[in-house]
Parts: sequence; structure tokens; C-alpha cells
Amino acid sequence: MANPNLSNEQVSVLMKEGTFHGIEALEKQKKITPAQASAVLAASYSALLVEVEEAKKEIRHIQTALSQIENACRIGKQARGPRPAGNRNNIGDSIVNMDNWVVSLMETNLTITGMLNPSLTRKKITQFGIAMNALMDKRAAEQHPVLDDPSLFHGYVNW
Repeated sequence: MANPNLSNEQVSVLMKEGTFHGIEALEKQKKITPAQASAVLAASYSALLVEVEEAKKEIRHIQTALSQIENACRIGKQARGPRPAGNRNNIGDSIVNMDNWVVSLMETNLTITGMLNPSLTRKKITQFGIAMNALMDKRAAEQHPVLDDPSLFHGYVNW
């Protein structure tokens, strides 16, 4: 958000409040000119477009990894007798690859939401960890490794 046409105070407000709320706050306080606000919006939209393109690439990588996992699962499901180590390695590598890209997509997602509302994004990060740990605990208690409980994520998705 560093811009030679903005003061440190203006940049601080934008970083704390996010682009749209920050501009609104600065406008109310008459601490940003219309030209500055317009430049910030243009730069923010450009940055968001870069992040959208990044997310689209990450989704393609995730889809590729999921196809590899699907293929390894189909092979493993049809195999009889001892499971071939090569298939276990393939699925393991594909799961790690998928996980890496999902984390990358999550970072991109949180970058996008953080540009719009940094404090909400920080809460979402914390809430996701709490919800996921609660789900893992529930899975362990019920001895069900793929148990799903969307209600645990209510605080993450409903702000």
C-alpha cells in the first residue's frame, strides 16, 4: 500500500481498516483527496486482480492434484493382495502436493479478504484454527476420520 502520494498516517489507516473502510474513514475526516482515494482504489483493484489470477492458478494445481489422488485411489481400490508401495507413494505425494496448493489458495483468499477488512480476516484465521481443532477432536472422540460438522465452522463463515 506504500504510495509516495500518501502520508504514513493515511497508509496506516488503510492498512488497519482495509481499502474501502479506510478510504471511507479518511474521507469522513477529510484526510484524503478525491484524487488520492481514486488512486488507492485503482491500485487496490489492480492488486485484487493479481490475487484473483493467483487463485485461479492455485485452483488448477489443486484440480490436478485431486485427479492424481483420484487415480491412485481407483488403482488402490481395485488392487488385490498386498498394496503396491508405489501407489502409496503416489497418493502420499499427491496429497502433500494438494495440501501445499490448498494452503497457498487459503493464503491468497486471506490476502484478498485482508485487503478489504484486515481485522475480520485476523478473526477468521483464529476461528478457522479453533473450528478445525474442534472437528479433529470430535473425529477422534467418535472414531470417524472423515466426520463432517459444518456447524463448527459457523463462526468462520458467518461474520
